[in-house]
Amino acid sequence: MQQEREAVRWLQLTYKVPSEPSQKRVWVWRRVQNMGAYALQNSVYLLPFSEEVEKRFRQLAQEIREMGGDASVFAVIPLDPNDELRIQHTLLEARNSEYNLVIAICAQFFTRAVCLVDAQDWTERLHAELAEMLEKMHTLFRTARRHDLLGALTAARRATAAETLAACEQLFRVLLDKDYAKARRLLDQHRDLYQDARGVDPASIDTPVSDVQEEGGEAPG
Repeated sequence: MQQEREAVRWLQLTYKVPSEPSQKRVWVWRRVQNMGAYALQNSVYLLPFSEEVEKRFRQLAQEIREMGGDASVFAVIPLDPNDELRIQHTLLEARNSEYNLVIAICAQFFTRAVCLVDAQDWTERLHAELAEMLEKMHTLFRTARRHDLLGALTAARRATAAETLAACEQLFRVLLDKDYAKARRLLDQHRDLYQDARGVDPASIDTPVSDVQEEGGEAPG
């Protein structure tokens, strides 16, 4: 029996929500989006098996039943390895894209800091600008973590985003003290963290990837 359990790779949530009021359907749709689940089809979602995913799916299924709907959670094994790889790649791409947005903002923060250290001209306007960027990084990182139930699969990119964000926080505190020599040392120390991020397009940073990807999902409303 234990061997059979170890073979389980995915959990599937299947549900049906009353069409009226529509707010219930929208609420459930947002919940599965916030879990970062893969939409196999309307009202059928997949995530790699873990105790946390099982807990989240079971809880949501119970809430759906309490609102008058129907929901089931299944353990499933893809028969075609290519299907599993395709779904896993889609999930990884979405989660890593969110972490990449955090890293892209951090790269912009560091680039702005380089100019500031060179000029050694700290102003209230620059303070507000960098503080806003730092807050945006925190918001994006919290959103990415909320969507990320992939565990070890996203560990490397998650760690890079967290490390880069921590470096920006440290640099911001040093700049507040106007310690430009220490700030320059920090920039040199963390150069590799932000140079590799310059290829990440930050154009869609204001809206995290998972908040705009509705393809395959149940359209709200």
